[in-house]
Amino acid sequence: MTDKNRLYYLDNLKVFLIILVIMHHVGQAYGATGGSWFYSYPGERVKQLGLFFGFNASFFMGLFFFISGYFYPQSFNRHGARKFTIDKLIRFGIPLIFVYLFITPLLEYVKYVNYVNQISFQDFYIRTWLKDGLHIVYPGGFHFAHLWFVEHLLVYAILYAAIRTVLQKCVPSLSITTTRQARLYIIIPYILVLGVINHLLRTSWGFPTDRWIAFLGFIQMEPAHIPQYLSLFVLGIFAYRWSFLDSISTPRNILWLLPGLGIFVVTVVQIYTTGREQAFFMWAYREALLCVGVCIGLLALFKTFFNRTGRIMQILSENAFGAYIFHVPLVVALQYAFDPVQAGAFTLFVVVSFLSIPGSFLISILVRLIPGMKRVL
Repeated sequence: MTDKNRLYYLDNLKVFLIILVIMHHVGQAYGATGGSWFYSYPGERVKQLGLFFGFNASFFMGLFFFISGYFYPQSFNRHGARKFTIDKLIRFGIPLIFVYLFITPLLEYVKYVNYVNQISFQDFYIRTWLKDGLHIVYPGGFHFAHLWFVEHLLVYAILYAAIRTVLQKCVPSLSITTTRQARLYIIIPYILVLGVINHLLRTSWGFPTDRWIAFLGFIQMEPAHIPQYLSLFVLGIFAYRWSFLDSISTPRNILWLLPGLGIFVVTVVQIYTTGREQAFFMWAYREALLCVGVCIGLLALFKTFFNRTGRIMQILSENAFGAYIFHVPLVVALQYAFDPVQAGAFTLFVVVSFLSIPGSFLISILVRLIPGMKRVL
């Protein structure tokens, strides 16, 4: 089924990215990761999964932000500032509150009783979570777990609505032009500038990857990737405003996957030949190229070959956001459930991924059956 007025390829791309996110979080327990997780595999981990983590982190959340930014202007145009803001507060705010009050403390409790001390959930919630919950992972700030992405979307929505409101008073007509295209002389400088800023952040300014902070006391973020996330979100807005998404997603731009994947392959080869120090030399610049190459390449690939839908893809697309919200507790539950199983880390990674992907979408489908939940999910 096709519809020229519906960007099915973006829906399908979001489903693909959600699947990557689920597998990424499954792998946190079984691979080499720089962060922390709610379950820790007791046996030997699969070090090669660290390459999977690094590849994902280089682009997939940035591409999510780009797609989200693309839809903000038309949503604002359709609803106006007040309804746009209210809709985002409902769609993003309710999941944030739910996860902060229920999901995150439950996950932290499971981790606490398995690796720290055996206490009741009531004692943990009252004496530990409500007292010190703000400081368990992110000193001085809230702990939204994987919903940091949703929190950013809410903050960006509020800022976007405020900026658009001011601009409408100063510039009454914000027209959409079809004359702008994403030229090479724009893309290359963007890669270089992103690389420079990332390099400074991670070295001179003291924010390496996997270091998380609570900006302003409540915005959960990893500064090392903020330039990518924020810039791609803004570029998503301009992609709609300047109508250059079509110029990005032409079939020939599938070739952007070559430099994107190529620099990653070179890095992997160097890890096993010349060592990690040489492999990650100027990594901030390599990552910027990987990010832009893979993002453009995937947009072009999905526009060319997957700009259609069917009943199954429609269901998956409708439940992508819900799958993102509910996948972590399911993943952690399955990881603990398979803890007694005598199998290698990679086998468990495959099995838990195989169960978590459809399970996350199924939970979303069931929750959306509750009256009123479709407005949130």
